[in-house]
Amino acid sequence: MPDKPQRRLAAIFVLDIAGFSRLMAEDDAGTLNQVLAQQQSLIAPAIRGRQGRIVKLMGDGVLAIFPSVISAVEAAAEVQAGAARNRHLQLRIGVTLGEVLIAQGDVYGDDVNIAARLEALAPLGGVALSAAAYAQVQGRIPYAFEDLGLHEVKNIPQPVHVYVLGQELTSLPSLRSRPPPPKPRAARPHKAMRPAVLVLAGSLAVAAAAAGLWGWQQAAQQNSAAAVAPGSPAAAAFEGRPVIAVLPFTAGQLQPAVARMLSEEVIRSLAPAGGIRVIAPGSTRAAEGLLPAEAAALLDADFVVTGHLPGRLQDGVRLEILQAGTGAEPLSILPPQPQDAVSGLAAALAASVVRYFGKAVPELAPSGATSDDAVLQLFTARSMMQQGDRSGAKHSLQRALQLAPDWPEAQALAALWHLDPLSGPLAGLPQRAPEAAQMTAGLPQGAAVLQLRALAAQFAGQSAEALQRAETLAEDYPNDASGQLTRAWLLHLAGQGGAAQKVLDQVRRLDPVPQPAVLTVQAAIRLAAGHEAEAAAAAAEALALEPGAQHALVLHCASLAALGSFEEAAAACGRLAGAPLTLDQAAAGFPYTAQAPLRRLRTGLSLAGLSGRP
Repeated sequence: MPDKPQRRLAAIFVLDIAGFSRLMAEDDAGTLNQVLAQQQSLIAPAIRGRQGRIVKLMGDGVLAIFPSVISAVEAAAEVQAGAARNRHLQLRIGVTLGEVLIAQGDVYGDDVNIAARLEALAPLGGVALSAAAYAQVQGRIPYAFEDLGLHEVKNIPQPVHVYVLGQELTSLPSLRSRPPPPKPRAARPHKAMRPAVLVLAGSLAVAAAAAGLWGWQQAAQQNSAAAVAPGSPAAAAFEGRPVIAVLPFTAGQLQPAVARMLSEEVIRSLAPAGGIRVIAPGSTRAAEGLLPAEAAALLDADFVVTGHLPGRLQDGVRLEILQAGTGAEPLSILPPQPQDAVSGLAAALAASVVRYFGKAVPELAPSGATSDDAVLQLFTARSMMQQGDRSGAKHSLQRALQLAPDWPEAQALAALWHLDPLSGPLAGLPQRAPEAAQMTAGLPQGAAVLQLRALAAQFAGQSAEALQRAETLAEDYPNDASGQLTRAWLLHLAGQGGAAQKVLDQVRRLDPVPQPAVLTVQAAIRLAAGHEAEAAAAAAEALALEPGAQHALVLHCASLAALGSFEEAAAACGRLAGAPLTLDQAAAGFPYTAQAPLRRLRTGLSLAGLSGRP
């Protein structure tokens, strides 16, 4: 069964281009090019940079949700300032705070309609807020909003109070500041709790309330709770599969990048853990610098894990586990555990987290590396690959292999680097896939090795073997978002669109912040189902995040051509590595064993003007 629809409190952001119909009538191709450029270079980065999530990229507008009104208004200011500075198309933006129903990647609810109506009332270059949204920024903005009073809104029974701000929005300073410290509470704390812990828990509760986010249980609510025995934390009784977000760690002496990379390695070490869901590094990276309550709302997490490195890596990490909502203790502190070598640090931290939730600690293969320098180089290479820096990743990977030439983890990562499935030339993928798999010969069957061998089997026409390996990958590493995405991709290539969509929905639970690869697979599934407009929108969003994503370019090209936008389709295909490509070369990265989606893709590419038989 697909995941049930979920209700969340969110800041809803709707953007629209003024006079879009008139502009299209005057110059449809030029206008559409401007719109796509504006979405990719300005709007999408501004939304993502403020921890927003783009729900829909429409022809003349954008629907997004944010964890707070502050984030939404700051994004609106950045977008309008960029549009004014670069003389882009003129925009209107509406923002409200309300409950949305999230289902299958879309959002629903009356407040979505209200945000759309607010946008229509906004001045050019400005923003319109509902009363609920205005209450969150009142006193934080040094300009006076104009009170437009109550407005009747179509399909909404109650009138909406509207506040607008014009072009002053473009010079808006940062609104983000921490709330004042909470007043002392009359209730006496449980004597087993440290005062510093109580102050932190109270501060988080006030911050969450001020931002209009999830409530955090205050520490005083534990007064009536029995003391927790060592080794049996309260969180162990949490029912179901808690969703856990390990946020980027901070450091006292080390470079921030080292602390951030260690947190990503902890997430990787949690990939085989059962009974929990762990948010992927790509999404937790987007929550860096947020308050825990904001991070929990952005990532849809039940628990947030933060970490601080007071000294060297070998001195260990101080972990804090905080809970969103209610049901278990709001804060637990796990003291640093010194390690003899860096190679075992991430696994030890992951084991501490798993034990806290009363789950079985997964067995991890020994790292096999004795050099701390080699481990740090591998951490760096893996982090850079996740962020799309292939050149930097190659340098660090080569250094790791020089220090530890027989290290299986480094060898597996080198094979994945060689495959380059996201941005590498499509025409060479059928050759690179078996080469990468051959590079893993004799290596332990870890997540990366299983993924590479599954893809190689698919390119060899062995769909059943590919799916079997992907199934093993999903079972052995349930929290590996990349592995789960590989399974969704292979199901799609085999013509099992419904099953692929179900797995993709699970991937989004692990990786809730939009990622180029996830959006690319979504575009492929929608194109195969005959929903070309949705496919084009998903591919465009992927390209806004990663302009060189080769599969997304092909899907964007084929979808636009199927919609009749032939010039725009040809432009998308013209951006492919090695262009101009033939139809066979562009389709080489899509090793379908199902004929129907293959025909649909090739027909679109043929309509876009690529040479070859469809």
